[in-house]
Amino acid sequence: MHEVEVTSVVQPSARALREQLSPQSILEYAEIYEIHTAERTAAGTEVTASLEGNELTVVFTELENGYEYTFVDGAEMFEQRYSKLIVESGDETRVSAVARYSFDSVWSFVLDRLAAGTVTKELETTIANLVEETIDAGSEPTPSDD
Repeated sequence: MHEVEVTSVVQPSARALREQLSPQSILEYAEIYEIHTAERTAAGTEVTASLEGNELTVVFTELENGYEYTFVDGAEMFEQRYSKLIVESGDETRVSAVARYSFDSVWSFVLDRLAAGTVTKELETTIANLVEETIDAGSEPTPSDD
């Protein structure tokens, strides 16, 4: 299992950032998924999306300060994939995203390391687009309103 983590200190408040978060928006912010459906279930929210022609199901669980999500179906490229995006307030507003993954291949020990740059870029893009969308929505760029 390989892990990638990205943390950014950002200008918008934690509250304003959290208002922009949803299972669909997280996948949209990554700019690599095409979303088909989203449905609330007993397990959380299931989003059906595609990535490079592969259909997959992602189950999201809402946390107090963000979401955690697992790719559970159709993602034949991964043996496991778990991600979490959280927004923390304090002296500074921090957005952290982590992904833990392992490819479903006898070469996973190599593929996991090779994919680290791509997964890092996905997390960075997700955070950047969350911040941009929050600013565009008219939030005040101060971390003090949480």
